[in-house]
Amino acid sequence: MHPTNEYYRHLFACSPLAVIGMDPDGTIENANRSAESLFRLASSAIVGRSLAEVAPPERRELVQQALQRVAASRQNAELELEIQPDGSPRRVLSVTLTAVLDDQDRVGGLAAWIQDITHRRELETKLVETEKIASLGTLASGVAHYFNNIMGGVAILVDVALTSSNPDSTRRALEKTAQAAVRVGEITRNLLTFAEKDKILSDLADITEVILTFAHLVEKRLAEKNIKLQLHLQAAPVVEVVGSRFHQMLENLLDNAENAMPQGGTVRLGLVQHGDHLVLTFADTGSGIEAKDLPHIFEPFYTTRGTLMGGDQKSAGLGLSVVHGIVRECGGTIEIRSRHHEGTTFTIRLPIRGKT
Repeated sequence: MHPTNEYYRHLFACSPLAVIGMDPDGTIENANRSAESLFRLASSAIVGRSLAEVAPPERRELVQQALQRVAASRQNAELELEIQPDGSPRRVLSVTLTAVLDDQDRVGGLAAWIQDITHRRELETKLVETEKIASLGTLASGVAHYFNNIMGGVAILVDVALTSSNPDSTRRALEKTAQAAVRVGEITRNLLTFAEKDKILSDLADITEVILTFAHLVEKRLAEKNIKLQLHLQAAPVVEVVGSRFHQMLENLLDNAENAMPQGGTVRLGLVQHGDHLVLTFADTGSGIEAKDLPHIFEPFYTTRGTLMGGDQKSAGLGLSVVHGIVRECGGTIEIRSRHHEGTTFTIRLPIRGKT
């Protein structure tokens, strides 16, 4: 027995997902009970309005752009919205937009399939907080060990400066003490970035411009090391980031790549829009990272370049931790793909936020 139209009507009405049907322009034509309950609006109050009007003001432009893209490309679009209808608790919604095709394979309308993921997000937030607390012991231990090594050396140098009657020895001891103080300052600034306590909100710049400026500044330096820089930047919407922070993130990734390519190689920087995210890729053709190290690569003070102090060791193992913190601050995610002796690729996904 084939399902009847009545069956499909009941299926639409009783779906636990909020379902909203629209014409090809995004004007709402019907909404099921779950949608009415979620938005706390009767169907009669929703019908005739654009889906973008139902979204929060700061996300309306994004929703409208997504609707137009789905209608034109027939490809699904996914985004998240936060709503707070009638002063009720904030809700986080996962929205999937799809094209509805008729018998002639033409776009006859659009549909929004909406799921309340508030509880899931709350659990994820609690998990992140738990992981942060668990990492505090490792972080504190690393900081203590690093600073104890530096301060122990400083104590010896100061003692030499105080007891030596040789001006040259005293000068060298003071120079080494000053260098140690600079290293302490650098590590403190990195820790502040990692902890997200040193935010500079006035230094906003478009991500594409930041990448182009960064490439211009480092191109000569890389050429001297026989490293070729390749840019693959596609046209992308304007996405504002904290310029100095983002530059620091790129510099840390480049430092990682340079150390992996002592004989030269290639660094590839790519930027492309994928749905409602920008995807930034940073790849090198260096020595890669061993599988045993990959799970720890973003941990503070974890380094594969020697011991914690390491003599001439340039990094204390905070570079990629800082990168992770900056990406997280931007609301994005970062993934790493690497094989030993086959290079490394970092993939960073940043949300394209609607303008207010």
